[in-house]
Amino acid sequence: MGTFLDIPTLLVTTAVACFCVCVSLFLIWRSARNEIFVFDWSLSYGLVTVTMLLVAVRGRLPTVLAMTAPGALLLACFGVLWLGYRQFSDRTGRFDRFWAVAGVLAWLTFSLTGSPFTDSNLRGLVNSSIELTYLLSIVHDLVHHQRKAPLPAAKLTIALFIIHAVKLLIVNVFYLSGVLDTHAVVMPNTVFFGLSFIESALFTVFLGLLQLVLIGQRSERRLRVAAETDSLTGLANRRHFLDSIHPHLLRAGGRGALIIFDIDHFKHVNDTFGHPAGDWALAEFAAILSTQAPAGSIAARVGGEEFALFLPDWATAEAAEVAERIRRTIADLRIPAPAGELRLTVSGGVAGVGESGSDYQALHCAADSALYTAKSAGRDRVAVFGQRAAVPRGAAA
Repeated sequence: MGTFLDIPTLLVTTAVACFCVCVSLFLIWRSARNEIFVFDWSLSYGLVTVTMLLVAVRGRLPTVLAMTAPGALLLACFGVLWLGYRQFSDRTGRFDRFWAVAGVLAWLTFSLTGSPFTDSNLRGLVNSSIELTYLLSIVHDLVHHQRKAPLPAAKLTIALFIIHAVKLLIVNVFYLSGVLDTHAVVMPNTVFFGLSFIESALFTVFLGLLQLVLIGQRSERRLRVAAETDSLTGLANRRHFLDSIHPHLLRAGGRGALIIFDIDHFKHVNDTFGHPAGDWALAEFAAILSTQAPAGSIAARVGGEEFALFLPDWATAEAAEVAERIRRTIADLRIPAPAGELRLTVSGGVAGVGESGSDYQALHCAADSALYTAKSAGRDRVAVFGQRAAVPRGAAA
């Protein structure tokens, strides 16, 4: 293997690449200090840079230092790396910082136990097993993150971690077979360990590149979500709502319905209870709308106190039942406020694609006309385009 590859040279070269990634991540963190995970990733690359340099000169270090320091730094690197991915995945826990250093503590404890840990195979097995534990935990967190907020680079990152984990499992099998000389300090320059070092170098460099891509994709996704979402209610804004329902209208086939809701006397709510209570009322209505909306429907805040719900492939009569259920839920809602208990009512207008056509402007005008009918009939009721407003249960006709 020595004629094919000089392992210390590979380690130094990889250390230089890792240092470049470390600096790049640090500069990104300097411009966005609220993204703590970027700092953790930068720190992990700083630690791995020092680790690789120590391993490159391992044969020239005192035996105790050569056996203990690189392993401790490598596990510190993976602990900080794991901590960064925990923060990236929004899965932080109370004891995360302890678990981030637990690998180092375990390694140092084993290192100081004396003669049992002088076996090179045992040292390698313990170190790679702790590293493997961190890797699998990162994969678990990233898979959970992908379910909530999928990112293309995260899929590649998961695949990269799995490949490296498989490599570690293979290496552990070799350690269990006693592949190393018991008292070896420097890894043998064999084909197997040479390929193992190459895989580790490629893993480290590609992981750094994927981290840089992940940061960009996460920022782009956040900007897109901010541009598409109403900040107060968390529902889609008007622009995103129109973009979302347009494909459904093109292939409606005579089915689909639009419901327009308007909170009754909302100006009175603001004037009586204050604007904070009004904002709270809007957020409460949005939460109920999201909960009550059927699967596959699209909800949005399209005006001050006006909300829209589009139900693809639903008949008009079915949509009217959904609107009535939401109206009743709002009528039963009680919101405590400093000026007294706040009670809300809402009016709804329903229009179907089958009756109004698949042109959004025509559909919206029909639903808006039905909403006007509901308000004119006394509010706190639902009207369907072309029909009289229904009288709410318990109210006088």
